[in-house]
Amino acid sequence: MQAVGPDTVKLALEAAGQGMFEHDASTRDLRWADPAAVASVLGVDDDAPTNDYGLFADLLAPEDCARREGAVMSARESGGSYAIEYALRGERGVQRWIEERGSWMRFGDTERLIGVVRRIDEQKKREAQLSYLACYDDLTGTLNRARTKEELRDALDAARDGRPAAYLLVAIDDLGALNADFGFDVADQVIVATAQRLAAVIGEQDRCGRVAGSKFGLIVHDADEARVRACATAVLNALREDVVPTSAGGVAVSVCVGAAQLGPNVDNADAALAMAEAALDEARQLGPSSWSLFNERTELTTVRRRNTEMSDVILTALNERRVYLAFQPIVPDLHDPHTKYECLIRMAGEGGKEVPAPAFIPAAERLGLVHLLDRRVLELATQTLMRVPDICLNVNLSWETVKDPLWAEGYIAHLRAHRHLADRITVELTETQVVDTIESSIEFVSEIKAIGANFAIDDFGAGYTSFRNLKALDIDVLKIDGSFVSGVSSSRENQLFVRTLLDLARNFGMKTVAEWVDNEADAMLLKGLGVDYLQGFHIGKPAARPEWCEPTGLRTQAAG
Repeated sequence: MQAVGPDTVKLALEAAGQGMFEHDASTRDLRWADPAAVASVLGVDDDAPTNDYGLFADLLAPEDCARREGAVMSARESGGSYAIEYALRGERGVQRWIEERGSWMRFGDTERLIGVVRRIDEQKKREAQLSYLACYDDLTGTLNRARTKEELRDALDAARDGRPAAYLLVAIDDLGALNADFGFDVADQVIVATAQRLAAVIGEQDRCGRVAGSKFGLIVHDADEARVRACATAVLNALREDVVPTSAGGVAVSVCVGAAQLGPNVDNADAALAMAEAALDEARQLGPSSWSLFNERTELTTVRRRNTEMSDVILTALNERRVYLAFQPIVPDLHDPHTKYECLIRMAGEGGKEVPAPAFIPAAERLGLVHLLDRRVLELATQTLMRVPDICLNVNLSWETVKDPLWAEGYIAHLRAHRHLADRITVELTETQVVDTIESSIEFVSEIKAIGANFAIDDFGAGYTSFRNLKALDIDVLKIDGSFVSGVSSSRENQLFVRTLLDLARNFGMKTVAEWVDNEADAMLLKGLGVDYLQGFHIGKPAARPEWCEPTGLRTQAAG
């Protein structure tokens, strides 16, 4: 074997942006393999003295220096190695982050510390971005849905101790029309302005979070009925009194508010959310710029009646085989043929008119019927795969099915019965569901992967999945949440976030899919950043009965 010379070591360290040192504890000498390279890493002048251990330690803040020294001495005593991160006080106040790894080695009668330092500024930036997104909405800077729910739980605990509180669900009226008339950029500006005005209305101890695309949750403390009324009125006035300035000019904006008081009778955060949602429905029936306070006696009756009606609609549609699939293509590149699709559930009403998924999926989840829809989607997908041998399909799955042992086993049993198709199936579960229920998710994922199917996390970036969870789940595909993809070519913030997610995926050996790809500029940028697959209206809209889905005989006959 050819020996590796010092010049080779220097070149390798310089290319990697790191420096190697040797420290003799008895003489306090500090020798670097390449002083010029380490000067760049540490952020000091090339001629600055760095061969003295004390001078090197002076670059650290006192608390970091003590922490580092403790790690170094602990490794010496144990005979092991150490790894530590710290910040250096650079010139002109510029701080840089360093990772140091090392171990003690014996050379004759002397013991020396051999270590490597490298800059990790970009890593720290990514970690800070992910930590921020764990609690805050990237667009508005308000709390995100998960963090709002945590704050709501705390408010419920306080309410049980006699400190009244309230939860207000605020929804922007007809945001879809704004999207259609002015575009996503203007709609985003309206959302940001709404968040700012809501934050100005509530008190210092209150909280504001974005809980959906056009909805905000306000947690108001010390809120009796009079303060709830005053707060709801202030919210309505804050939006309707002045137009919202945007790049397209002033836009008139209004909101509706559903309010729920929190007290000992509210069991949990989900119950509070449902109460506010029901009150919001009632406010919307009154018209734009309206508000309603949840009334248990009247509103629960309405909810029960609505649930009963929707239950009949869903069960009848399943029995009459009126639940079907629409297929949206997923492609590696813009001009590649369509051989991979996501299965999107659709339902035809009794008159044949399509019932949109948002109209029946939430109700199915509330009523405990969603596992029936999950199973039907899988059945339709496997039937399609048997009929069309040259495609692959992604199927969505709800957490309700995963957490129920009976229905989870039934789902897995169907996959086992069609094991020969499993390698053409990818099962998608949303990130927020995975994070909330990691242990059950791990068991389910291992079962479906053992059969040969792939597993994907959908809407990745909308919640917060730790590195440990990503590794434990053995994920094949990350589907980047569309809110970070739409308009990415003109948003530096979204570009940064997408890069961060792509780095995560590469580190774990996962493929990536960008959803909501609406134009060629976004598609080209995403491919340039390294996204593996594209999905969205620019690639292809969901098609309920595409030509390729027809039985082979019918397709041949049509072609002839």
